[in-house]
Amino acid sequence: MAKRYVYLESEEDVQILAERWFNDRGAKVEFQAAGDDLGGGCNRVIAQVDKDVENGIDAVGILDRDSLAARSHWDAFFDAADASCSNRSPFGERIYVLRCWEIENYLLHPVVIESFLADEKGRSERPEADVNRELFDILCDLVPVVAGSLVLTSYGQRTLEKGFGLNQTFLGNYAQVAQQIESRLSPEAAESLDTCIEHIVGFGDAHHDRSTAHWLELIRGIDGKRFVVWLIHHYQLGKTREIRFHLASLTRNRGVLEAVLDDFFFKLVNT
Repeated sequence: MAKRYVYLESEEDVQILAERWFNDRGAKVEFQAAGDDLGGGCNRVIAQVDKDVENGIDAVGILDRDSLAARSHWDAFFDAADASCSNRSPFGERIYVLRCWEIENYLLHPVVIESFLADEKGRSERPEADVNRELFDILCDLVPVVAGSLVLTSYGQRTLEKGFGLNQTFLGNYAQVAQQIESRLSPEAAESLDTCIEHIVGFGDAHHDRSTAHWLELIRGIDGKRFVVWLIHHYQLGKTREIRFHLASLTRNRGVLEAVLDDFFFKLVNT
């Protein structure tokens, strides 16, 4: 049986998909991180897939949604209907783009987060509505920071540090982010912060009830790694604590993998 090679942007992504989510599909598919000698993560994946296909190898690539922003496909990035995701991406028919910002976003189901926190804190799991309310409160304060980083990216500037804005409210972060953009770029550039925030909030426009469905739609436009940093800080889990792999295992063990993952994942691994 010919094996399909699925190229990902990082070794951490491979550890999640190959070792924790699809570790029973080894005969059919092999997940690999694209080679380090080909440039950035997005470029590596595209180049490696092209190389394999030219050599007659069945290969596909998976890119984070933020690769659309990095390459200035802004309409596609902010499209809440996800028309450019799956294999309708602007990168070719063998390149799939995640519906979410990056792999980390798929670890953030409220049931998974609460299961981890309950074990970590030695307590019972709380009702889902209470968990959702708390997560939305954390996310609300983070939105201006994510939006500001996207504005900076659109001008070719480095993004804000992952810890930027911790311990600040929405309004406090909004003011600090606007100041950063104005000082690095211009007052005119800072005016686009509101539009970017509207686009991010728009990912959840199908729901307005702070439900789990609302959460899973909204976080598509949120920097997943940044949110994990905020999660660790908010719950005092330790500055250097690596929780992604624990969350990844729980995502499968708690039976929510199919609820969070894009449909094309199952198509790729079952072919």
